Amino acid sequence: MTKWKKAAWCLLFVVIGLIWLMPVFYLINVSVKPAAEFYTEGVFSVTLHPTLTNFAEAWRKIGTFFFNSVINVVVSVPLGILIASLGAYALARLEVRGKGFFRVLFMMGMLLPVHVTLLPNYITLQKLNLLNSRAGILLLYTVFNIPFAMYMLQGFFMGLSREIEESAIIDGAGSFQIYLHIALPMARPAIIISGLLCFIAVWNDLVFAMTFVQNNKKMPITAGLLQFVGEFTSHYEKITAGILLSALPVFILYLFFQKQIMEGMAEGAVKG
Repeated sequence: MTKWKKAAWCLLFVVIGLIWLMPVFYLINVSVKPAAEFYTEGVFSVTLHPTLTNFAEAWRKIGTFFFNSVINVVVSVPLGILIASLGAYALARLEVRGKGFFRVLFMMGMLLPVHVTLLPNYITLQKLNLLNSRAGILLLYTVFNIPFAMYMLQGFFMGLSREIEESAIIDGAGSFQIYLHIALPMARPAIIISGLLCFIAVWNDLVFAMTFVQNNKKMPITAGLLQFVGEFTSHYEKITAGILLSALPVFILYLFFQKQIMEGMAEGAVKG
């Protein structure tokens, strides 16, 4: 590849990157723009007098919803990953009768559209007296995280070395000890990636929140933002501030775990 061709490709990627970042720039720009300036100067003008007032007012409206989402992910994601890791290790490393059937069964949990499950889940939660409760929504998030996490972790566990397991068995370790002290530590990158993707799925969920939660005090951030938009239809600077606040946890997770994410993706590519 010639020098000019490399420069052309670099320029193309820079332009594509700027196009992708443009909505983010305008989102940030509008969120720090005073209301008076927003209506006089418009959306596309760069603010010369940034303010954090919009964030303060947005947080006052959606703070409760934000903490509800934090509770949802803190409880459901680790619990779902734990259950999924146990099932994935059993299907990948143990001689279990009907492994093929269970693999297909859990795969169907990923293939079914979420909307197909709304009515059965609604009836089930209603019979269990868990409708419009925190326990009910946590149960749903946990269960729906399991098939995807099992799919991710099973492929990683299948790639573990048999020699390590055999050495542990010779030393007297049982299946659960091998899982706990060998398989789990080695699967840390895959667990982090699975947990992060499950975190995003729970954090961004709107369908379950609008279907199974009607109490404003228990609604997550996505449903809270929807109400916020309805209340401040014309206050776009406050809406954008609320959107940025809701996106902050995902950004922080990517920032802190980017090394583990790259390691997990690289290992997955090599195994694939």
